[in-house]
Amino acid sequence: MKKQMIAIAVLIAAVSLTGCNVNINDETMSAAKDIAASVPDDTDIKVNGQSVDVSLDSDGNVSVNMEQKAAAKPGADLFGGYVIGDTAVKSQPDSNSETLITIPDATQISVKESGVSGWFMTVFQDQTGYIAAQSVKDIPPYDPALGGDNVLGGSVNADVKLMSGTHPYAEVLIEIPNGTQVNYYAVPDQSGWCAVNYQNKIGYIEAKYISPIEDYVPAEPDVSVLTGEYRYQLRDEKPGEFFIDEGYVTVNADGTYIYQPKDGSLRQNGVVQLEYDEHPDGSRSPLFVFREKESNEVWNGTYDCEPDGKGAFYLGNGGMARLLPKDQREDDFSDYIGIWQYDRCTIQIGEQGEGYLVTIHWADSASEDNVWSYQCSGMSDKMGLECTGGGTLTHIVTAEDGTETRTVVYSDGTAFFRQKDGRLFWSDGKENKGMEMDFEKIG
Repeated sequence: MKKQMIAIAVLIAAVSLTGCNVNINDETMSAAKDIAASVPDDTDIKVNGQSVDVSLDSDGNVSVNMEQKAAAKPGADLFGGYVIGDTAVKSQPDSNSETLITIPDATQISVKESGVSGWFMTVFQDQTGYIAAQSVKDIPPYDPALGGDNVLGGSVNADVKLMSGTHPYAEVLIEIPNGTQVNYYAVPDQSGWCAVNYQNKIGYIEAKYISPIEDYVPAEPDVSVLTGEYRYQLRDEKPGEFFIDEGYVTVNADGTYIYQPKDGSLRQNGVVQLEYDEHPDGSRSPLFVFREKESNEVWNGTYDCEPDGKGAFYLGNGGMARLLPKDQREDDFSDYIGIWQYDRCTIQIGEQGEGYLVTIHWADSASEDNVWSYQCSGMSDKMGLECTGGGTLTHIVTAEDGTETRTVVYSDGTAFFRQKDGRLFWSDGKENKGMEMDFEKIG
Protein backbone atom coordinates (compact mmCIF):
# COMPACT_ATOMS: atom_id res chain seq x y z
CA MET A 1 0.00 0.00 0.00
CA LYS A 2 1.34 3.40 -0.86
CA LYS A 3 2.07 5.46 2.29
CA GLN A 4 2.00 9.21 2.17
CA MET A 5 1.86 11.89 4.89
CA ILE A 6 -0.55 14.63 3.87
CA ALA A 7 -0.35 17.98 5.66
CA ILE A 8 -3.92 19.18 6.12
CA ALA A 9 -3.43 21.69 8.94
CA VAL A 10 -5.94 23.99 7.24
CA LEU A 11 -8.61 21.38 7.91
CA ILE A 12 -7.74 20.64 11.51
CA ALA A 13 -8.86 23.99 12.86
CA ALA A 14 -12.30 23.62 11.30
CA VAL A 15 -13.31 20.05 12.01
CA SER A 16 -15.82 18.85 14.57
CA LEU A 17 -15.63 15.39 16.16
CA THR A 18 -18.66 13.13 16.55
CA GLY A 19 -17.66 9.72 17.89
CA CYS A 20 -14.88 8.69 15.51
CA ASN A 21 -16.13 10.72 12.51
CA VAL A 22 -14.85 14.16 11.53
CA ASN A 23 -17.12 16.37 9.41
CA ILE A 24 -15.57 19.32 7.60
CA ASN A 25 -17.54 22.56 7.34
CA ASP A 26 -18.15 24.68 4.25
CA GLU A 27 -15.22 27.03 4.91
CA THR A 28 -12.71 24.26 4.14
CA MET A 29 -14.81 22.26 1.68
CA SER A 30 -12.76 23.39 -1.29
CA ALA A 31 -9.46 22.35 0.30
CA ALA A 32 -11.00 19.05 1.42
CA LYS A 33 -12.24 18.29 -2.09
CA ASP A 34 -8.79 19.00 -3.48
CA ILE A 35 -7.22 16.53 -1.05
CA ALA A 36 -9.84 13.83 -1.62
CA ALA A 37 -9.59 14.17 -5.40
CA SER A 38 -5.79 14.45 -5.67
CA VAL A 39 -4.64 11.29 -3.84
CA PRO A 40 -5.17 7.60 -4.68
CA ASP A 41 -7.76 5.71 -2.67
CA ASP A 42 -5.12 3.66 -0.88
CA THR A 43 -3.16 6.70 0.35
CA ASP A 44 -2.48 6.62 4.09
CA ILE A 45 -3.39 10.10 5.37
CA LYS A 46 -2.46 11.10 8.90
CA VAL A 47 -3.61 13.99 11.10
CA ASN A 48 -1.41 14.62 14.13
CA GLY A 49 0.06 11.15 13.66
CA GLN A 50 -3.32 9.38 13.56
CA SER A 51 -4.49 7.61 10.39
CA VAL A 52 -7.64 8.99 8.73
CA ASP A 53 -9.71 8.13 5.68
CA VAL A 54 -10.74 11.08 3.51
CA SER A 55 -13.67 10.34 1.18
CA LEU A 56 -15.74 12.31 -1.34
CA ASP A 57 -19.24 11.09 -2.23
CA SER A 58 -21.22 11.67 -5.45
CA ASP A 59 -22.82 14.82 -4.05
CA GLY A 60 -19.44 16.41 -3.34
CA ASN A 61 -19.64 15.94 0.43
CA VAL A 62 -16.30 15.34 2.12
CA SER A 63 -15.82 13.32 5.32
CA VAL A 64 -12.79 12.26 7.34
CA ASN A 65 -12.96 9.02 9.36
CA MET A 66 -10.54 8.59 12.26
CA GLU A 67 -9.25 5.09 12.86
CA GLN A 68 -9.72 3.80 16.39
CA LYS A 69 -6.46 3.37 18.37
CA ALA A 70 -5.83 0.49 20.72
CA ALA A 71 -5.86 1.37 24.41
CA ALA A 72 -2.45 2.37 25.75
CA LYS A 73 -0.63 -0.22 27.84
CA PRO A 74 1.62 0.98 30.68
CA GLY A 75 5.23 -0.14 30.84
CA ALA A 76 7.26 -1.33 33.80
CA ASP A 77 6.91 0.30 37.23
CA LEU A 78 9.49 3.05 37.76
CA PHE A 79 8.83 4.59 41.18
CA GLY A 80 6.20 5.87 43.57
CA GLY A 81 5.48 9.56 43.18
CA TYR A 82 2.96 12.35 43.57
CA VAL A 83 1.64 14.99 41.18
CA ILE A 84 2.40 18.68 41.61
CA GLY A 85 -0.68 20.63 40.65
CA ASP A 86 -3.89 19.20 39.20
CA THR A 87 -2.52 16.94 36.46
CA ALA A 88 -4.29 15.77 33.29
CA VAL A 89 -4.05 12.11 32.28
CA LYS A 90 -3.82 12.19 28.48
CA SER A 91 -4.91 9.55 25.99
CA GLN A 92 -1.66 10.04 24.05
CA PRO A 93 1.79 11.49 24.91
CA ASP A 94 0.67 14.84 23.53
CA SER A 95 -0.61 17.83 25.52
CA ASN A 96 -3.26 18.40 22.82
CA SER A 97 -4.70 14.89 23.08
CA GLU A 98 -7.88 13.97 24.97
CA THR A 99 -7.88 14.39 28.76
CA LEU A 100 -9.14 11.13 30.26
CA ILE A 101 -9.21 12.29 33.89
CA THR A 102 -7.54 14.88 36.11
CA ILE A 103 -5.46 13.81 39.12
CA PRO A 104 -5.81 16.25 42.07
CA ASP A 105 -2.74 18.06 43.36
CA ALA A 106 -0.46 16.05 45.70
CA THR A 107 -2.15 12.71 44.90
CA GLN A 108 0.24 9.77 45.19
CA ILE A 109 0.48 7.57 42.10
CA SER A 110 2.47 4.68 40.66
CA VAL A 111 4.72 5.95 37.86
CA LYS A 112 5.29 3.65 34.89
CA GLU A 113 7.47 3.60 31.80
CA SER A 114 5.90 5.12 28.66
CA GLY A 115 8.65 4.74 26.09
CA VAL A 116 8.25 8.42 25.17
CA SER A 117 10.70 11.07 26.35
CA GLY A 118 9.08 13.64 28.66
CA TRP A 119 6.10 11.42 29.51
CA PHE A 120 5.24 8.77 32.07
CA MET A 121 2.23 6.47 32.23
CA THR A 122 -0.04 5.81 35.19
CA VAL A 123 -3.34 4.19 36.12
CA PHE A 124 -5.73 6.40 38.09
CA GLN A 125 -9.33 5.45 38.93
CA ASP A 126 -9.29 2.74 36.22
CA GLN A 127 -8.07 5.22 33.59
CA THR A 128 -4.74 4.40 31.93
CA GLY A 129 -2.90 7.20 30.18
CA TYR A 130 0.04 9.56 29.92
CA ILE A 131 1.18 12.31 32.28
CA ALA A 132 3.84 14.94 31.65
CA ALA A 133 7.10 14.02 33.42
CA GLN A 134 7.51 17.51 34.90
CA SER A 135 4.19 17.10 36.72
CA VAL A 136 5.49 14.22 38.86
CA LYS A 137 7.84 14.18 41.85
CA ASP A 138 9.36 11.21 43.68
CA ILE A 139 8.07 10.45 47.17
CA PRO A 140 11.11 11.41 49.27
CA PRO A 141 12.73 8.78 51.47
CA TYR A 142 12.69 8.82 55.24
CA ASP A 143 14.64 11.88 56.37
CA PRO A 144 18.00 10.75 57.83
CA ALA A 145 18.62 14.17 59.35
CA LEU A 146 15.89 13.49 61.91
CA GLY A 147 17.80 10.78 63.73
CA GLY A 148 17.01 7.13 64.39
CA ASP A 149 18.87 3.92 65.11
CA ASN A 150 19.96 3.29 61.53
CA VAL A 151 21.33 6.77 60.81
CA LEU A 152 25.04 7.09 60.09
CA GLY A 153 27.41 9.99 59.65
CA GLY A 154 29.81 10.42 56.81
CA SER A 155 31.37 12.76 54.29
CA VAL A 156 31.08 12.73 50.53
CA ASN A 157 34.33 11.89 48.76
CA ALA A 158 33.59 13.75 45.51
CA ASP A 159 31.37 16.48 44.15
CA VAL A 160 28.17 14.44 43.96
CA LYS A 161 24.59 15.06 42.83
CA LEU A 162 21.74 14.42 45.26
CA MET A 163 19.05 12.65 43.20
CA SER A 164 15.27 12.56 43.70
CA GLY A 165 15.24 8.78 43.15
CA THR A 166 17.34 5.77 42.22
CA HIS A 167 15.79 5.32 38.76
CA PRO A 168 17.12 6.64 35.42
CA TYR A 169 14.52 9.44 35.26
CA ALA A 170 15.40 10.94 38.65
CA GLU A 171 16.11 14.66 38.75
CA VAL A 172 19.09 16.38 40.33
CA LEU A 173 18.00 18.12 43.56
CA ILE A 174 21.32 19.78 44.43
CA GLU A 175 25.07 19.16 44.16
CA ILE A 176 26.99 18.39 47.36
CA PRO A 177 30.62 19.59 47.40
CA ASN A 178 33.45 17.16 48.05
CA GLY A 179 34.21 16.74 51.78
CA THR A 180 30.77 17.83 53.03
CA GLN A 181 29.59 15.94 56.14
CA VAL A 182 26.09 14.45 55.88
CA ASN A 183 23.68 12.24 57.82
CA TYR A 184 22.61 9.20 55.83
CA TYR A 185 21.31 5.66 56.02
CA ALA A 186 21.53 2.74 53.63
CA VAL A 187 18.28 2.06 51.75
CA PRO A 188 17.43 -1.63 52.33
CA ASP A 189 15.61 -2.26 49.04
CA GLN A 190 17.95 -0.20 46.86
CA SER A 191 21.32 -1.92 46.94
CA GLY A 192 24.17 0.55 46.64
CA TRP A 193 22.13 3.67 47.48
CA CYS A 194 21.87 5.84 50.59
CA ALA A 195 19.26 8.39 51.66
CA VAL A 196 20.74 11.78 52.49
CA ASN A 197 19.48 15.13 53.79
CA TYR A 198 21.41 18.17 52.57
CA GLN A 199 20.25 21.77 52.89
CA ASN A 200 16.69 20.57 53.62
CA LYS A 201 16.60 18.48 50.43
CA ILE A 202 16.12 14.75 50.91
CA GLY A 203 17.29 12.38 48.22
CA TYR A 204 19.64 9.61 47.20
CA ILE A 205 23.39 9.20 46.65
CA GLU A 206 25.25 6.09 45.56
CA ALA A 207 26.94 4.54 48.60
CA LYS A 208 30.37 4.59 46.94
CA TYR A 209 30.42 8.39 47.23
CA ILE A 210 30.08 8.40 51.05
CA SER A 211 32.94 7.72 53.48
CA PRO A 212 31.48 6.76 56.89
CA ILE A 213 32.47 8.35 60.20
CA GLU A 214 33.19 5.67 62.77
CA ASP A 215 31.12 5.51 65.99
CA TYR A 216 28.80 8.26 64.77
CA VAL A 217 25.92 9.15 67.11
CA PRO A 218 23.29 11.47 65.55
CA ALA A 219 21.98 14.28 67.69
CA GLU A 220 18.36 14.01 68.78
CA PRO A 221 15.95 16.83 67.95
CA ASP A 222 15.45 19.28 70.79
CA VAL A 223 11.92 20.24 71.88
CA SER A 224 13.19 23.77 72.50
CA VAL A 225 12.98 24.41 68.75
CA LEU A 226 9.19 24.65 69.27
CA THR A 227 9.37 27.38 71.91
CA GLY A 228 7.10 30.28 70.93
CA GLU A 229 3.55 31.44 70.26
CA TYR A 230 1.55 30.03 67.36
CA ARG A 231 -1.77 30.14 65.58
CA TYR A 232 -3.23 26.65 65.43
CA GLN A 233 -4.75 26.14 61.97
CA LEU A 234 -6.63 23.34 60.22
CA ARG A 235 -6.54 22.71 56.48
CA ASP A 236 -9.89 23.43 54.83
CA GLU A 237 -11.77 20.40 53.47
CA LYS A 238 -11.95 22.09 50.08
CA PRO A 239 -9.14 21.28 47.61
CA GLY A 240 -6.15 23.59 47.79
CA GLU A 241 -3.77 25.14 50.30
CA PHE A 242 -6.39 26.67 52.63
CA PHE A 243 -5.85 26.97 56.39
CA ILE A 244 -8.33 28.27 58.94
CA ASP A 245 -7.49 29.56 62.44
CA GLU A 246 -8.84 27.29 65.17
CA GLY A 247 -6.99 28.62 68.20
CA TYR A 248 -3.66 29.59 69.73
CA VAL A 249 -0.80 27.50 71.10
CA THR A 250 2.03 28.61 73.39
CA VAL A 251 5.03 26.32 73.86
CA ASN A 252 7.20 27.26 76.83
CA ALA A 253 10.96 26.78 77.20
CA ASP A 254 10.40 23.97 79.74
CA GLY A 255 8.44 21.92 77.16
CA THR A 256 4.94 22.62 78.53
CA TYR A 257 2.22 23.95 76.24
CA ILE A 258 -1.14 25.73 76.44
CA TYR A 259 -3.83 25.48 73.77
CA GLN A 260 -6.65 28.03 73.73
CA PRO A 261 -9.45 27.25 71.20
CA LYS A 262 -10.59 30.26 69.19
CA ASP A 263 -14.24 29.78 70.20
CA GLY A 264 -13.37 30.58 73.83
CA SER A 265 -13.97 27.06 75.15
CA LEU A 266 -11.90 25.61 77.98
CA ARG A 267 -8.23 25.71 77.27
CA GLN A 268 -6.01 22.68 77.71
CA ASN A 269 -2.41 22.26 78.71
CA GLY A 270 0.19 19.55 78.81
CA VAL A 271 3.73 18.71 77.82
CA VAL A 272 5.58 18.29 74.51
CA GLN A 273 7.72 15.15 74.28
CA LEU A 274 10.13 13.72 71.74
CA GLU A 275 8.88 10.33 70.57
CA TYR A 276 9.58 8.01 67.62
CA ASP A 277 7.54 6.30 64.90
CA GLU A 278 8.75 2.81 64.07
CA HIS A 279 9.03 1.85 60.37
CA PRO A 280 8.80 -1.63 58.81
CA ASP A 281 12.45 -1.48 57.73
CA GLY A 282 13.53 -1.01 61.34
CA SER A 283 14.26 2.70 61.05
CA ARG A 284 12.63 5.30 63.29
CA SER A 285 11.52 8.86 62.66
CA PRO A 286 11.19 11.35 65.52
CA LEU A 287 8.25 13.63 66.15
CA PHE A 288 7.14 16.05 68.84
CA VAL A 289 4.01 14.78 70.60
CA PHE A 290 1.61 17.02 72.55
CA ARG A 291 0.22 15.08 75.52
CA GLU A 292 -2.58 16.42 77.74
CA LYS A 293 -1.63 16.99 81.37
CA GLU A 294 -4.37 15.06 83.16
CA SER A 295 -5.04 12.12 80.81
CA ASN A 296 -1.67 11.83 79.08
CA GLU A 297 -3.69 11.39 75.88
CA VAL A 298 -2.15 12.61 72.63
CA TRP A 299 -3.67 15.89 71.50
CA ASN A 300 -1.46 16.31 68.43
CA GLY A 301 1.94 15.57 66.95
CA THR A 302 4.31 17.22 64.50
CA TYR A 303 4.72 15.85 60.99
CA ASP A 304 8.38 16.90 61.07
CA CYS A 305 10.82 18.12 63.73
CA GLU A 306 11.96 21.06 61.62
CA PRO A 307 9.90 24.14 60.64
CA ASP A 308 9.24 25.10 57.04
CA GLY A 309 10.43 28.32 55.41
CA LYS A 310 7.77 30.36 57.23
CA GLY A 311 8.64 28.84 60.62
CA ALA A 312 5.51 26.65 60.64
CA PHE A 313 5.32 23.12 62.04
CA TYR A 314 2.89 20.76 60.30
CA LEU A 315 0.81 18.42 62.44
CA GLY A 316 -1.02 15.13 62.02
CA ASN A 317 -0.91 12.57 59.24
CA GLY A 318 -0.13 14.39 56.02
CA GLY A 319 0.14 17.82 57.63
CA MET A 320 -3.61 18.51 57.85
CA ALA A 321 -2.98 21.05 60.62
CA ARG A 322 -0.14 23.39 61.44
CA LEU A 323 1.33 25.76 64.00
CA LEU A 324 2.06 29.09 62.31
CA PRO A 325 4.16 31.63 64.27
CA LYS A 326 1.86 34.33 65.60
CA ASP A 327 3.96 37.12 64.09
CA GLN A 328 4.23 35.45 60.68
CA ARG A 329 2.48 37.49 58.00
CA GLU A 330 0.48 35.34 55.62
CA ASP A 331 -0.24 38.33 53.42
CA ASP A 332 3.41 38.79 52.43
CA PHE A 333 3.62 37.71 48.79
CA SER A 334 6.88 39.47 47.96
CA ASP A 335 8.49 36.15 47.00
CA TYR A 336 6.05 35.95 44.05
CA ILE A 337 7.51 39.10 42.50
CA GLY A 338 9.91 38.39 39.64
CA ILE A 339 10.16 36.42 36.41
CA TRP A 340 9.16 32.75 36.19
CA GLN A 341 9.64 30.44 33.24
CA TYR A 342 8.45 27.09 31.92
CA ASP A 343 9.61 26.13 28.42
CA ARG A 344 8.35 28.89 26.05
CA CYS A 345 5.99 30.40 28.63
CA THR A 346 7.10 33.27 30.88
CA ILE A 347 5.28 34.83 33.83
CA GLN A 348 6.21 38.27 35.16
CA ILE A 349 4.77 39.41 38.50
CA GLY A 350 5.07 42.92 39.87
CA GLU A 351 3.34 45.13 42.41
CA GLN A 352 0.58 47.42 41.16
CA GLY A 353 -1.29 49.60 43.62
CA GLU A 354 -2.40 47.42 46.52
CA GLY A 355 -2.24 44.28 44.41
CA TYR A 356 -0.12 42.52 41.83
CA LEU A 357 0.01 42.62 38.04
CA VAL A 358 0.65 39.24 36.45
CA THR A 359 1.62 39.18 32.76
CA ILE A 360 2.08 35.89 30.90
CA HIS A 361 3.72 35.49 27.49
CA TRP A 362 3.29 32.17 25.68
CA ALA A 363 4.65 32.22 22.13
CA ASP A 364 3.11 30.09 19.38
CA SER A 365 6.02 30.91 17.07
CA ALA A 366 8.59 33.65 16.42
CA SER A 367 5.85 35.85 14.96
CA GLU A 368 2.87 34.95 17.16
CA ASP A 369 2.45 35.53 20.87
CA ASN A 370 -0.35 35.09 23.41
CA VAL A 371 -0.39 37.53 26.32
CA TRP A 372 -2.50 37.11 29.46
CA SER A 373 -2.84 39.98 31.90
CA TYR A 374 -4.33 39.60 35.39
CA GLN A 375 -4.81 42.10 38.20
CA CYS A 376 -4.45 39.93 41.31
CA SER A 377 -4.87 40.25 45.06
CA GLY A 378 -2.90 38.39 47.68
CA MET A 379 -5.23 35.89 49.39
CA SER A 380 -3.90 34.91 52.82
CA ASP A 381 -6.58 32.24 53.36
CA LYS A 382 -5.76 30.57 50.05
CA MET A 383 -2.04 31.33 50.27
CA GLY A 384 -1.72 32.67 46.73
CA LEU A 385 -2.53 35.42 44.23
CA GLU A 386 -6.03 35.47 42.76
CA CYS A 387 -7.73 37.30 39.91
CA THR A 388 -11.51 37.04 40.29
CA GLY A 389 -12.36 38.71 36.97
CA GLY A 390 -11.23 41.05 34.22
CA GLY A 391 -8.27 38.98 33.06
CA THR A 392 -7.47 39.51 29.38
CA LEU A 393 -5.98 37.34 26.65
CA THR A 394 -4.50 39.13 23.64
CA HIS A 395 -3.22 37.37 20.51
CA ILE A 396 -0.38 39.28 18.83
CA VAL A 397 0.88 38.65 15.29
CA THR A 398 4.04 40.44 14.14
CA ALA A 399 4.49 40.91 10.39
CA GLU A 400 7.87 40.83 8.63
CA ASP A 401 7.96 44.65 8.57
CA GLY A 402 7.57 44.74 12.36
CA THR A 403 3.94 45.88 12.48
CA GLU A 404 1.73 44.18 15.06
CA THR A 405 -1.87 43.02 14.85
CA ARG A 406 -3.48 42.63 18.27
CA THR A 407 -6.71 40.71 18.82
CA VAL A 408 -8.39 40.65 22.23
CA VAL A 409 -9.65 37.08 22.62
CA TYR A 410 -11.47 37.72 25.91
CA SER A 411 -11.49 40.15 28.85
CA ASP A 412 -13.36 38.18 31.53
CA GLY A 413 -10.65 35.75 32.61
CA THR A 414 -9.92 34.52 36.14
CA ALA A 415 -6.80 32.87 37.53
CA PHE A 416 -5.04 31.68 40.67
CA PHE A 417 -1.29 31.49 41.30
CA ARG A 418 0.36 29.60 44.13
CA GLN A 419 3.78 28.36 45.12
CA LYS A 420 4.82 24.91 46.24
CA ASP A 421 8.36 23.58 46.76
CA GLY A 422 9.79 26.76 45.23
CA ARG A 423 7.75 26.42 42.02
CA LEU A 424 4.93 28.62 40.74
CA PHE A 425 1.67 27.10 39.50
CA TRP A 426 -0.90 28.83 37.29
CA SER A 427 -4.57 27.81 37.31
CA ASP A 428 -6.49 29.49 34.52
CA GLY A 429 -10.20 29.64 35.29
CA LYS A 430 -11.23 30.42 31.71
CA GLU A 431 -9.57 27.75 29.57
CA ASN A 432 -7.65 25.56 32.06
CA LYS A 433 -4.33 26.73 30.65
CA GLY A 434 -1.14 26.06 32.57
CA MET A 435 -2.44 23.03 34.46
CA GLU A 436 0.58 20.88 33.51
CA MET A 437 3.23 23.55 34.15
CA ASP A 438 5.48 24.28 37.11
CA PHE A 439 7.38 27.53 36.68
CA GLU A 440 10.94 28.15 37.90
CA LYS A 441 12.02 31.59 39.09
CA ILE A 442 14.75 33.00 36.85
CA GLY A 443 14.88 36.63 37.91
